[in-house]
Amino acid sequence: MSETDSIRLKGQSHRASHGALFLPVAWRNLWRNRRRTFLTVGAIAFGMLIVQVLMSIQSGSYGPMIALATRMGSGHIQILHESFHDEPRIEYAITNINDRLNELDRARELEGVTARAEAFALVSNDPHTTAALVNGVIPERELAVSDWPTKVVKGSYLTGENQALIGAVLARNLQLDVGGEIVILGTNADGGIGAAVAEICGIFEGTTELERAVIQIDLGTFQEAFDMPDQAHRIVALVDDPMSMDDGLAALEQVRVDGEVLMDWTELMPEISEGIEIDIVSNAVLQFVLILIVVLSIMNTFVMTLFERTREYGVMFAIGTKRILAYRMTLIEVVLLWIVGVICGGLLTCLLVGPLMYTGIVIPVSEDAIQSQFAFMPTAIYPDFSWWVIFTAPAAIGIGAVISVSLVAFRLTRLDITEALRSE
Repeated sequence: MSETDSIRLKGQSHRASHGALFLPVAWRNLWRNRRRTFLTVGAIAFGMLIVQVLMSIQSGSYGPMIALATRMGSGHIQILHESFHDEPRIEYAITNINDRLNELDRARELEGVTARAEAFALVSNDPHTTAALVNGVIPERELAVSDWPTKVVKGSYLTGENQALIGAVLARNLQLDVGGEIVILGTNADGGIGAAVAEICGIFEGTTELERAVIQIDLGTFQEAFDMPDQAHRIVALVDDPMSMDDGLAALEQVRVDGEVLMDWTELMPEISEGIEIDIVSNAVLQFVLILIVVLSIMNTFVMTLFERTREYGVMFAIGTKRILAYRMTLIEVVLLWIVGVICGGLLTCLLVGPLMYTGIVIPVSEDAIQSQFAFMPTAIYPDFSWWVIFTAPAAIGIGAVISVSLVAFRLTRLDITEALRSE
């Protein structure tokens, strides 16, 4: 072995021995002031607990909210006439409904698919008359893609032709009950008169707006009344994950024809997607503030440590210790502190969030509130403890801690050895 190789190996052995000493010395340094270390670890653990609980509740609320909204309204994806969304006129219909539904039934990417037609019409029970939105639906398919059948509080859901499902408010206004008859009168696709007489099979409860203005009848009855053979206004589909709809969109694209468009729930119900975006931003601000408080507490710990150990650093530099090694020691200390805090915070989070994932958090929303603006708010939220929730807070706290301590340790590069040795 050459002399150069021998010197290099000795240098590597010397650096390795230094590295092996750093860890136990850094650990010992943390406990020189136990109270401060405990307070800092508690701040990391508590901050991590609060952020992870908020994130898990936030993440767990979106799925049920989207499910409630889409299963009572738009579904996840729709095919419709290119003009119908902006101007819902009865003549803007799509054709060849039966064949397209049969083809989509074979698509594994879809959980369910149906077709719907809709028209504004006058509905009456002599002498009472009012305007309503008449929906033509396929009852057996609605069971798979909609929550309407579960909202029936009296009678039953649609089972055949010439039946109608109406809201409780509309039934009260028209003085109708299950078994009564309702007359529907509107304009058909050709500009003529569309009319139907249907028997009330059930009464549903939802929001006041839906109860007052919506009627469901069988799609076949709708097509016959409004002269729309094998036509509808929407093909509605559900997918497994409403946040990832690429496969579902591709499946519906196979049956879309010219003059039609594909729209997902974020376009069809923008108030829901915009509400989620606002909630994400507002919660992110709160979480950032909490993490910043934790990071500042860590920074304060090491500022105090640096002042207390000024003389110690002076002695180290006086005997030839490189300043980068002092910084490395400080960095190891903050990493150890972060690890202990993250472990404690993770245990606390598991103890709190774990049971709630199964029991849920009950939301005490009144019946009147649900009937008004909170129609799509679930009655219970089940926190979602995903990988994103698990790693975001610890990573943010760790990165912030390293940056803050690096700023504090910058003082070491400017430390005057003589002044440091004179400090008490």
